[in-house]
Amino acid sequence: MRCPWNGRTCQKTKTPIAGKDFKTGQTLMKTVIAPGLKARAIGIEGWFSTNILGNRDGEVLDDPDNFKTKEISKLGVLEELLEPDLYPDLYGNLYHKVRINYYPPRGDNKEGWDNIDIRGWLNYPMQIKVDFLCRDSILAAPLVLDLAIFLDLAKRAGLSGIQEWLSFYLKSPQAPKGVHPMHDIFKQLNKLENTIRHLAGEDLITNLGLDYE
Repeated sequence: MRCPWNGRTCQKTKTPIAGKDFKTGQTLMKTVIAPGLKARAIGIEGWFSTNILGNRDGEVLDDPDNFKTKEISKLGVLEELLEPDLYPDLYGNLYHKVRINYYPPRGDNKEGWDNIDIRGWLNYPMQIKVDFLCRDSILAAPLVLDLAIFLDLAKRAGLSGIQEWLSFYLKSPQAPKGVHPMHDIFKQLNKLENTIRHLAGEDLITNLGLDYE
């Protein structure tokens, strides 16, 4: 596994890495909502997402070639979360569309708007509308601080290479060869908390419900 910023191997430098692209706006909402729908076996027919942003990120992504990379990462999240191969009746025909619109007056403020067409019991059609009005830097800054602290912790603990437990923060988390990246934010949080507890020598969280005996 090669370190992306300088080409040296992570084994040689003992450098911990995690992934790229902070999970802040619309993708954050997807990794919160989709696991809940899946847990209740609610089918999804379509998921339409559009973004309005006016900062440098929006200007760069206004270029179709630049947007393509972002589109791939955004589209891949739902497929990994919903596992349509395992649940074809619920998610096998999901139509997923993502759009990004550069609108300078918004500046650092951005808006992620989602329309989700779902099916309940007896295939009854329903809809969910999400309008997430947020600020890019405010959402991203705490992630930068957390990652700096945890990557330093990993380095001091002798951990190197891919750190799956930091997937919680990233839109495109890395995973070892042959392992699919995890996108479910609740599973990511559980892995993050348990890894920190393990490094601290504490008991892991099992969620068995037997801790009250």
